[in-house]
Amino acid sequence: MTTIAARAGHSIDTLFGGSPPVAIRFWDDSIHGDGPAVELRSPHAARHLLWSPGELGLARAYVSGHLRFDGDLTETLRRVRASATFRPHPRALLSLIRLPGVLGPRPSPPACEARLRGRSHTRRRDRAAIAHHYDLSNEFYQLILDDSMAYSCAVFASGDTLEQAQRRKLDRICDHLELRPGMRILDVGCGWGSLALHAARERGVAVVGVTLSHRQRQFALDRSAGLPVEIRSQDYRDITDGPYDAICSIEMGEHVGQAGYPGYAATLRRLLRPGRRAFIQQMSRESRPGGGPFIERYIAPDMHMRPLRQTTAMLSAAGFAVEATHSLGHHYVRTVQAWQDRFKARLDEVRALIGPERARVWELYLAGGMLAFEQGRMDVHQIVLRRDR
Repeated sequence: MTTIAARAGHSIDTLFGGSPPVAIRFWDDSIHGDGPAVELRSPHAARHLLWSPGELGLARAYVSGHLRFDGDLTETLRRVRASATFRPHPRALLSLIRLPGVLGPRPSPPACEARLRGRSHTRRRDRAAIAHHYDLSNEFYQLILDDSMAYSCAVFASGDTLEQAQRRKLDRICDHLELRPGMRILDVGCGWGSLALHAARERGVAVVGVTLSHRQRQFALDRSAGLPVEIRSQDYRDITDGPYDAICSIEMGEHVGQAGYPGYAATLRRLLRPGRRAFIQQMSRESRPGGGPFIERYIAPDMHMRPLRQTTAMLSAAGFAVEATHSLGHHYVRTVQAWQDRFKARLDEVRALIGPERARVWELYLAGGMLAFEQGRMDVHQIVLRRDR
């Protein structure tokens, strides 16, 4: 009997413009190619890939459990990224469709794929988008983050642990904002309260933190007892009690959307006292603005990244003076590696908390995210701003 690998081999070589960068094992255990194996465990894996060629089909096949990577996931993805460009040749695709069991209707996406309703970036939809990611489980995030629960790029010095690097980042933000005792600051998108609690405890300032995540708010409130910290469940568009002596927004601006960013920038300026500083830490992409098919479907719906120059132009147009920008992409590689190490060490607990489907989402997210920063396809910047008048 002819194996599936023998029937599919020529078409696969055509799609990759030569031998594939990995071995492909089919559901009859036949293999085409060399190197670490990508296993198509059933015809449904091929069906996902053919109905949604590229990143989204790969994600759906993996998250649903129909596709598996043998060996180290990050290294296999690195090898695939380094290969020649995938070419969706019609004849080769038609040949793959004819493989046993592949021809059929579009397969249903995994149950954990985001399905938001309504127009993008309404208040209701933004709450749903934030809940999809950040309300997953506080206990899960405690497994992979440091004790401060900082869910953003750390700043490493040689020999730093993740905890030390996150504290270094928090201190750096406080220094840029020139925080002094008695000041009142605003933390837009405060997460689990890492910066709010640090600034109140270490710099003697009063902090108002806002988040759309109910679980984040409750966690931060529980940790803020005895500190001059207020944590609100509030949309940034509804904040009216300025002016504040300083404002920070750490990896939150990616969630406001392209059309909404000028309004976001104008709101920060309106809420800031003249002569004082704002600080933004934000991810960027030089090409293919947006979030990407996988991130937008499984991690952060409606996320939008853009080139740094476009972000600073919008901040300047809102009336800010851009005093400095700092690239931290190489620090994000180490940050995500530390999260990966913790994730792998506690994988059984992760699966028990969020289920096997979502555990596979996070395996793919951490591996793909680390490679995106390692290979320069994404970056993250700290942007120091001042309102002069």
